[in-house]
Amino acid sequence: MDIQWCVCDLDGTLLDSRGRLGEANVTALKKLMNQGVELILATGRSDLFVRDFVDKLGVRQPVISCNGGLIRNVTTGEVLLRRVIGEAKARELTQYCLHNRYDTLAYTEEHVYYLSGSRKIGAYHRYNSEVESAFQVPLREVQNVNDLPLPEVIKFLISGIDPQIAGRIQTGLDTDGSLSMVQSMHNVLDIMAKGVSKGEAVSLLAQKLGMDLERTLVFGDNYNDVSMLTLVGWPITVANAEKSVKRLARFVAPSNDESGVAYAIEHFILEG
Repeated sequence: MDIQWCVCDLDGTLLDSRGRLGEANVTALKKLMNQGVELILATGRSDLFVRDFVDKLGVRQPVISCNGGLIRNVTTGEVLLRRVIGEAKARELTQYCLHNRYDTLAYTEEHVYYLSGSRKIGAYHRYNSEVESAFQVPLREVQNVNDLPLPEVIKFLISGIDPQIAGRIQTGLDTDGSLSMVQSMHNVLDIMAKGVSKGEAVSLLAQKLGMDLERTLVFGDNYNDVSMLTLVGWPITVANAEKSVKRLARFVAPSNDESGVAYAIEHFILEG
């Protein structure tokens, strides 16, 4: 297949259910890059939380992070796009999450903030304990709204809430239509500025880098990947993807726990 670009989601797609990259995926992606295909990582995570993966894969291109709220080359530090939520709305969201004691993270360019009592932040602590100091994520605790640099917040992540609560949050806090909200994992709600999506980020990079979207491959699994899966000529999902997301795929690869990305590259792309 005449593929020029590969855009790959991380959690639930490239990474297994324990957050590991896996040697099969590393080998297959490097084989793809050795054939001239450029790799772009597109994640809901902060790009501070992916630098070890960038290093292991040898990624040269900018990373799409915060679901498209930030595009940055993590090697050079060059920022191509940054879309903040805005101070007033960030204040409202922080107060709301503190009041309801939601498990909440907030991402800025330089730090990951977590509300006191967060369990989700445990994944960051584990990551920091396993990687070199150069790849560790700077973490800051938030006990009140003044602990957070509100004008700098790119994304909020609220964990451990069901779809009904997520719906109430959207109805109650997005009365002016200034936010973008999407599910990125089971019982996880991501909140960004209006118009932020992975698809918009891919479109921007297509213009800047001269990407032919018809010759672009996208791997994804969840609702925050839909905007980019529908944009390209080669959408592929893994078997553990949401049912409605799998319907968008040209191919459905084995699950993320079965190195589905590696399987797809070896069987659908390199042998295609």
